[in-house]
Amino acid sequence: MALAAVDKMTTIIRKVLPMKTIPLRDFQREGSKALDPLAPTEPLILTGRDQDFLLLPMTPDSRTALLDMVEGLSAILALREDQKLAVETGLDQSSMQDVEEEIQEARKSLKPRKRSA
Repeated sequence: MALAAVDKMTTIIRKVLPMKTIPLRDFQREGSKALDPLAPTEPLILTGRDQDFLLLPMTPDSRTALLDMVEGLSAILALREDQKLAVETGLDQSSMQDVEEEIQEARKSLKPRKRSA
């Protein structure tokens, strides 16, 4: 469900926001000359050999909303990695009973805390 939401959001963002792609090497070499001074609000994709980067211009008014969006996307990407790892290790086949038993075992192994007065 979360994966479909991310894919849908990516499609919407691509349709709504025009994005210019710049090779990372050009950006490193030319810096601000590689940026289009006429479109300061346009997101940029810096393409590298092994990784791409997204530059999002922020105004003081949009800063909080953009940071919230990035934080949410980071959480979804982390969830994707966890789901992938669960499939690779077979944990995606665990039942709720298996999970509950593991929680109970972990709780039994905890030492009781000393209560302060």
